[in-house]
Amino acid sequence: MNILVTGSAGMIGSYVVKGLIEKGHKVIGVDRIAKDIKLDGLTQIILDLSSKEAIIQLFDDKKIDRVIHLAALAHTKGVADTSWEAFKKVNVDCAENLFEACAKHNVPVLFISTVDAIGMVKGLITPETEEGRLKEICKFYNIYRFSPVYTEDVKRDIEKRYYLKYPDWAYLIGGGQQFEVLNVRKAVSSMVDWVDKKVDNTIHIIKDEELLDSAKVIAEEKAEGRAKHVLRIPRWLVVCGYYCIKMVFGKSNKTYLVFKALWPFRTAE
Repeated sequence: MNILVTGSAGMIGSYVVKGLIEKGHKVIGVDRIAKDIKLDGLTQIILDLSSKEAIIQLFDDKKIDRVIHLAALAHTKGVADTSWEAFKKVNVDCAENLFEACAKHNVPVLFISTVDAIGMVKGLITPETEEGRLKEICKFYNIYRFSPVYTEDVKRDIEKRYYLKYPDWAYLIGGGQQFEVLNVRKAVSSMVDWVDKKVDNTIHIIKDEELLDSAKVIAEEKAEGRAKHVLRIPRWLVVCGYYCIKMVFGKSNKTYLVFKALWPFRTAE
């Protein structure tokens, strides 16, 4: 098949592109930045998803069998504009443009959502925002909600759950916390397998079978010479701090990050 992958230059996207090509598919990789990836079967296109005209032209010019939508702002690090409006533009408005093109051409789309909230400044943009628009616009879709993704080399999304400052300063709240996480291999496998599955307009949680235990991980980190200092914080103290910060700052990235540390998300699936 000819598979359109948005966010193809990102960490997850680059793995997905390789996985699809290994399965014999051809990939049209779309991103806002150029990345030097030389693979037989990959066509790289620089495209801004905020342009409806450019997206429509792409669908008119290329034969596209399925779409995997990964492009999003998921972090604030290195992002110049971290306002609510900026997150909404990329994560909601741009997604909506793509969904409309998919609907017009009857192309099934796999939307990679998140079990976490993704816009953390000046209010929250929840997964339901994008997912709701997808359900309204597209006839054929699936939604995969990913837990925080990591590789053996890139663990930024999970290290912040037990490191204050990598690699020396770690922290434990109470006796430790347990988090849902997702290895990139399982994430990629789920997306590559979707291409050959029946599209049934359902939502699925994609996560590792085992929870990440912060106390266990810190012990392993110490054994390898990292986490030299471990700040142990009583849970009651963090709870009190959370409510004090919330009174001062309201809904913000500060209160939200503390909230996640105290009450990690759990999913039923």
